[in-house]
Amino acid sequence: MPSSYLFAASSEGRVYTLSTSSGAWRELPYLGLEFKKICAVPNFLWAIGGDRQVYVHVHGLDVPIRIREESYENERWLPIEGFSKTLLPTDRYRYSSADGSVERGVDKIRLPSMAWQWDGDWHLDLELDGQPLPEDGWMYALDFPATYSVKKSWNSYVRRRKWVRYRRYAALNSWCAVAPLHKDPTQEPFIDVAIGGTYVPNAPAGTLCVWAITAHGRAMFRTGVSKTAPEGLRWTAVPTPTGSELSQISVGPTGLVWAVLYNGRVIVRTGVTRDNLVGDSWLDVKTPVATCSLRIVHVSVGTDAVWCVTNDHHAWFRRGIKGEAAGISEDSAIGKGWVEMVGNISMISVAANDQVFAVGAADRCLYHRSGVTSADPTGKKWRLIQCPMQISRTSSSLSIVSRKSGGSSSTPGSKHQSFSNLYSKEKEKGVVETCAVIETVLNSSTGSCSSNGGPPGLLKNERWKLSADSPPTIGSLNLNDRHKQRTAALRETSHASSAPAADVLEITGKFETQLRNPRAWSPVRSVGSVVGTEAHPESDSTVFESDSTHHGSDVFLGEDDDHTGSQFWTECGILWSCVAPGAVTVDASNMPNWFNEQSNSDSKVDVNANWRKDILSKLQSRQERLAKLQTLAKFEKAVELSSWVKSADARYQRPGGEFEDCIIELEWVSSGNGTSGSEASRSGDSGTFTVLSPDGAATKIQFPLSDITCVQCCSEAGAPRIAIHAPHLPVNCSPVKLQFSSDSEMEDWLSHLSSVCSQINTLVGKPASNAIWLTSELGDVFVFDAANMKAQQSSEPGEGYMEKMDVSTCETPYYNTLYNGMPCGTELEISGCVYDDADQIRFDLQSHSTVKVHPHRVEKHRVIALHLNPRFNERTTVLNSMKESEWLDEIRNDKMVFAPGATFTLKIRAVKDHYLMIVNNAVYTDYKYRIDPESVTRLYVSGRIKLFSVLYRCPSLIVSMERMHWRQMGGHIKRIFNSGVDVIWGISCDNTGWVYNGGWGGMFLKGLEGSGKINPMIDTHTYYVYENQRWNPISGFTAKSLPTDRHMWSDATGRQKRSKEHTKLLSTHCEWISDWAIDYNIPGGADKEGWQYAIDFPANYHAHKKLTDCVRRRRWMKRCRLSSSGPWQELSQSKILDAALQVLDEDVDSCPGEKNTVVAAWAIASNGDVLIRHGVCSLNPRGESWEHITSDQPLVGITVGPTGQVWTVARNGMVFFRYGISRQNPCGDAWQQVEAPAGVTFKAISVGRSGIWALDNQQRLAVRKEISRTFPEGSHWQFLPNAANVPPHTEQQCGFRSVSVGAEVWAISLNGIICRRCGITKENPAGVGWNLGIAGQWQNVSVEGYM
Repeated sequence: MPSSYLFAASSEGRVYTLSTSSGAWRELPYLGLEFKKICAVPNFLWAIGGDRQVYVHVHGLDVPIRIREESYENERWLPIEGFSKTLLPTDRYRYSSADGSVERGVDKIRLPSMAWQWDGDWHLDLELDGQPLPEDGWMYALDFPATYSVKKSWNSYVRRRKWVRYRRYAALNSWCAVAPLHKDPTQEPFIDVAIGGTYVPNAPAGTLCVWAITAHGRAMFRTGVSKTAPEGLRWTAVPTPTGSELSQISVGPTGLVWAVLYNGRVIVRTGVTRDNLVGDSWLDVKTPVATCSLRIVHVSVGTDAVWCVTNDHHAWFRRGIKGEAAGISEDSAIGKGWVEMVGNISMISVAANDQVFAVGAADRCLYHRSGVTSADPTGKKWRLIQCPMQISRTSSSLSIVSRKSGGSSSTPGSKHQSFSNLYSKEKEKGVVETCAVIETVLNSSTGSCSSNGGPPGLLKNERWKLSADSPPTIGSLNLNDRHKQRTAALRETSHASSAPAADVLEITGKFETQLRNPRAWSPVRSVGSVVGTEAHPESDSTVFESDSTHHGSDVFLGEDDDHTGSQFWTECGILWSCVAPGAVTVDASNMPNWFNEQSNSDSKVDVNANWRKDILSKLQSRQERLAKLQTLAKFEKAVELSSWVKSADARYQRPGGEFEDCIIELEWVSSGNGTSGSEASRSGDSGTFTVLSPDGAATKIQFPLSDITCVQCCSEAGAPRIAIHAPHLPVNCSPVKLQFSSDSEMEDWLSHLSSVCSQINTLVGKPASNAIWLTSELGDVFVFDAANMKAQQSSEPGEGYMEKMDVSTCETPYYNTLYNGMPCGTELEISGCVYDDADQIRFDLQSHSTVKVHPHRVEKHRVIALHLNPRFNERTTVLNSMKESEWLDEIRNDKMVFAPGATFTLKIRAVKDHYLMIVNNAVYTDYKYRIDPESVTRLYVSGRIKLFSVLYRCPSLIVSMERMHWRQMGGHIKRIFNSGVDVIWGISCDNTGWVYNGGWGGMFLKGLEGSGKINPMIDTHTYYVYENQRWNPISGFTAKSLPTDRHMWSDATGRQKRSKEHTKLLSTHCEWISDWAIDYNIPGGADKEGWQYAIDFPANYHAHKKLTDCVRRRRWMKRCRLSSSGPWQELSQSKILDAALQVLDEDVDSCPGEKNTVVAAWAIASNGDVLIRHGVCSLNPRGESWEHITSDQPLVGITVGPTGQVWTVARNGMVFFRYGISRQNPCGDAWQQVEAPAGVTFKAISVGRSGIWALDNQQRLAVRKEISRTFPEGSHWQFLPNAANVPPHTEQQCGFRSVSVGAEVWAISLNGIICRRCGITKENPAGVGWNLGIAGQWQNVSVEGYM
């Protein structure tokens, strides 16, 4: 599960964070401002400061918030002047928005606040719908508004061009002051703030809802808040019922709002939807007990839960809350009744997944409600959160003094260290206090509040009054005077405490250090503030210095390792005031290490006890006696072999038929010699798998376990199934599909079969670094490790690899695939006997047929690289080649070395420029290449001949596609990336990045085997159902369709019937986390009801109905959560769409034999920006940090070549090439567009040693031609034809899902077959055909590290 953060505030106003991946609190850097209330969602904190103003804190973002501003410059053609800036009175503004309705002059577009900074200057956008524009950027049309084109025509009377500029949110990892309601902030301060709305049903991604309450009891809604606009736009007053003064408010993830009144009652906001985030009206909710004395003082809203605290410190749970439907159902918003919980609680808060946290009323400690699940939303009991405090040099020293002086309470197991032990004199020298007094300079005549005249011995209460009168903004600071005053105040306060005076003096000496950049530590003024102005890059540059943006980022590193020696550990007792779990995600079944519930924390283990010494001495003497035994070989083995049989009832799918009842039986025989060598394991371990009839009398199918190449789950909803791939089975019998009665039984058989197959193939633990990684449609991860295949093919040293083909039962004509082709150094040895009555025999080295696709037909032309044809009736031997089904000029050799009735041995050896043929150990002839020998795919032998053996020798490993063993590794991954040096990344369905940690196993093995660290993994999947309708002249759009139409409820293609009622979860590890809702974010857009319109099925859909539209559809969605486990750990907090790993040639050459190889790691963030990961290497596969690279277009795909070249695919289908990348400049200089043929848009790209390949939106593969060092981007694209019924394509599924390029080119076809491209050469980078592997419903493959 990805790391997330729990935030809490102490009674002193300090903010702390606790990560799910750590066990220690960290304090956010103290900037001289205390906080009364905090609330959180992932990456965003909102708080009420000690001055009763609102602050926002943006943190943990690897990708900066970057907004694109656009302005369209419009011109009209005039008869005399030509195109002129003078427009007609009815025209749009000269500089306008895209639709022309809003004036947007480039000189009038300013930054929203000082928290923003311009990222570059205004420049022209030279792209229109994927097509490049001229350098001046003009696009032409007949009139405003119209469809614009790139080229000017005779009737182009208007034109426009788009100016673009980016702005960046620069106040990361710091507090930003949000504008007050009035010019005088003290006129109506705030008392509470709440943030939520991260999962408002069908709302655009990044939507947030912020509510606040003023001291006058008014409810305020912050308009325009989102993940790209953290501060929002303005405060909007929301009317409340007459006489209702609010005291506290809470917002749930779905936008549901509950508020507490001063009289102890609560009101609920209804009608909160994606189109109306403010809601419609308030509803009153009764208190738990109708008495005058019991009042609600605090409320918190989750997704499907509402909790409250009454004035007697009791917690209450509200039944019947349904957050997904709260916006359209009042009953779902207000619930059904209260349930009282035990506990003495002062404050309660509910996380997005309904986990509950609270602050105790008496001890002011933090508690978590254990056992909260969807089945039991109230949980079991309160558990105390006990974690130590990790203090860095950026933490507040004042907070340490206060905590130590506040009492002697501490968490169990505390060491009660003195303050002087934490900060020794040596460490003191390197500590710099990073707090500054904050003051506000008002631009009004009423003047400003000055604190310079305050007495040196200012007491604590007076300092609170001062901060309340001085709302924080950036102003001029007299630091020397300020620090002296603060030092004196600290001394006065500290001497009054119980801390030793010596310790206090030691600390306060550090406050004399003057800040290098005092403005950087103060909150930044936000949008709409009467005192805030736009930050100028020159005059206000100190606000955005790198030091200020970096400050505080260490709080969100997610690791507890102290690499720099800048952190200290202490067991300080903190009195908490509030907790904010809105950004944390914890699993009730797998809680983080936050709890220490030992009955006696001071108990110690007596390692010197006598009974311990006695046991250790006996074990040591036993080990010495065993060591004295000379050898165990002369002793007879007690057990030679061990075996077991496992059987169960299942359903077996007949080849091409339905499922029928059967009995399956797994028999396993294991050697008892205990040897660990691979040869011993192969010779000793064996087994068989049998499918029997229901009565067990007849055998349907039986095969040895060594024939199995893959065991994978192929379940469908309500049908748990596995598929067993065994290529040696009869035609159409592989894979063997079995269906079970339950998920648990299916997983049990999957685990046993996977375990025994791995043992037989001696494949356990971590695979080789150059393995091929593969993912299935269900998210299962598989790997092919060639170690076992290498051991079987290895011959004499220096002779390469050899494969002996089984021809004992073969008759002519004989076919056999040559998976490596016939490159230089390859030899084919054929031995056999010619029958007495033979007229002629034939040996062919065949290549893939060339395919030509015509509008109404597909032509296949045969290609034969070598045709060796001894003709006994003509007493000659013919040699020839065939291209496009036509023979070339033949060569005749009258020397006959083959004879009827005689045996022979034929060797065909590929040398530099010709085939050398050796018959019966004597050189017969040679044949110059006419067709590239690497394009050879199979051997064909025909005629009256009996084959004895066929040997295939090759310099490289011979990888038989059908016999590759795919081992399941564990985890749930959608896409996978292998660098070839033990750095493997994965991306799950929710775009979380994962890193392989070297283990094996997980939930699929159910604890049978496995190695390494297995971590829990949580993923989110979305189910879609399409509702289709056709227009009727009488009744309008209706569910009645034509006989030739698609189903009225279907999938995206319309071929498969679907419905909301019959949609089931795939397995018991999935659970629904939402109800069915209309998806408004469908590609192409949708109207207010979610409908898309088109002329007919299928067609291009659009959001608004036109006169010719006769059909419409809308998409319904429902989300589920999948729980799994595997040898993976989270990469970072950032969500990524795509990634690329590559070991660069220059890194290999500079560090030969180095074990720690540097890896170039690039990725695409969820918003389409480019990221580069620094510090990725073999010893640190996670890397260290992200660096952001700007891009004018949002991107969806990225790849890196071995020379460092980076290619990307934009969301609009355009391809870009990054130039200027070098060792000195790893990020490159700029993006260069690579033109595509007209009408072609790409969606994926892959670069490797075998070229540059791309996949377009029509599922066609294209390869870049004419690549050279001078022009590394090549000249043009060559597309591979997708011909129906030409393998791997079928009539229904024609195309590819994904492609991966390394030393070879591999791809996944639409029907789920793994394919390898053969015949790729420098002269023919597109290759000649595909070698096919097993059809395992594969999704993604990675061969970048395979060689």
